[in-house]
Amino acid sequence: MSILNIKQKSPLSTLIRALAIFAGISGLAVIYVFQRDLFYSGFSDMGAGTVKVENFDTARFMWHKFVRLLLNDTFSLFIIFGVFMRKDFMQFGFRLLLVEVFIILPIYLSLSIFAYEYKRFFLQHIHRLIVNPVLMMLLIPAFFYQQHKESK
Repeated sequence: MSILNIKQKSPLSTLIRALAIFAGISGLAVIYVFQRDLFYSGFSDMGAGTVKVENFDTARFMWHKFVRLLLNDTFSLFIIFGVFMRKDFMQFGFRLLLVEVFIILPIYLSLSIFAYEYKRFFLQHIHRLIVNPVLMMLLIPAFFYQQHKESK
């Protein structure tokens, strides 16, 4: 019996849902609170005045952005699982994670490393997609809407 096929009314499924949501929110909170200690940013300030540090470590920067994206999206998937417990929603979320890793992240990293001075205002918006689970969190209202449409 797959965990994704557990009926939503059982006490076990309620516990699994609660644990998944708790793990997701807790994980995102830990990443947010300790972001400066856990992840290398490579930049010296926030906002429009942000500049690269003198000894910018490209490999470390790339690795830390990759890890942070994976962690944020994984914890977001825990929340999505806990809220909906639907295999199709999890598959869609995983596909979005792949798009972020293989399309959005390389664009962000390339522009950050090679064209930061020229594209820094544009990069600030892409940066939010990489370090925050914005796209994954946008899935939650979209999935609620999808469920609502299916129930009619």
